[in-house]
Amino acid sequence: MKKCILGTGNIALDIIYQREYPEGFDTTKKRNPFVDKLFIEEVGNTCGNVMTMLPYLGVETYPIGHFDDSRQGLKITSDLKHYGANTRFVKNSPDGGTALIQCTHKLDQDGRHTIGFHLTSPNSRFVKRKYLRKDQVPGFLEQLDFKPDAYFFDVTEAGPRELAKALKEQGVLVYYEPDGNKEMSKFLRCVEASDIVKFSGTHITDVAFTDNYPDKLFIRTLGDKGMMFNLRGQGWKHVAPVPNPNEVDWEGAGDWTTSVILAELCKMDKTDIAQLTEGNVRKVLETAATIASRSVSFMSSKGMIHDKI
Repeated sequence: MKKCILGTGNIALDIIYQREYPEGFDTTKKRNPFVDKLFIEEVGNTCGNVMTMLPYLGVETYPIGHFDDSRQGLKITSDLKHYGANTRFVKNSPDGGTALIQCTHKLDQDGRHTIGFHLTSPNSRFVKRKYLRKDQVPGFLEQLDFKPDAYFFDVTEAGPRELAKALKEQGVLVYYEPDGNKEMSKFLRCVEASDIVKFSGTHITDVAFTDNYPDKLFIRTLGDKGMMFNLRGQGWKHVAPVPNPNEVDWEGAGDWTTSVILAELCKMDKTDIAQLTEGNVRKVLETAATIASRSVSFMSSKGMIHDKI
């Protein structure tokens, strides 16, 4: 039977632009004339990417989302279907929330490639998102007529966190990916409700909190320095990076890393942290590093998928 993963959190419409400089780029000038050309517009953000990358890796996904009925909100749902996600738990209605992320590939003042980000919502400069509420979790669990192999979430909101707690109690592998720990109490509650916590070493620099949770797998990404992992309090181990001299866009590398980790654990039938060995984890992370490295050769987070279509 095909493995399946339930997921909720940050799902948005990525609007990706490539900035071009028709008169060339002069680092001595404060401003170089440019034209921003639309490259692609498609579902993205962390959860959105994971839910659409996993089907490419052979894992069924069930995203949970409530978007508005704008053109952009409807496109998010359409794109989820296009990439193979099951949209049974996705809906569009006027009171939903749709986030737009404008990503602009451009050059900085020194002529180096960088990416600028700007968040909005349709017809508003304020970002509107709508997550599963805590009081909706019991009803959602009642209609959930299958047991997922894993649950992914990337927000600290009460609803996704409560669902994580309930699913973990049912023996479902829970994978949490925070974008930081500014709200420490909520962050720690999410950690407690999880089995695997993957975070950026740039966003979370103090890892002392991990000492309090000897029953989990922590994964710390370090960019071009690779990754570190700590399995059930056995100490931090390093996984070497896989360099790619043909890098053009690193924006989706972290999401590919997560997607491959989940897919490989499902493939190995290792969705119980107690079953994992250091060797298992190292093998999974090395595979993830290899595929994530390959992904940066393509423009856009799912450019590697586009290349195969």
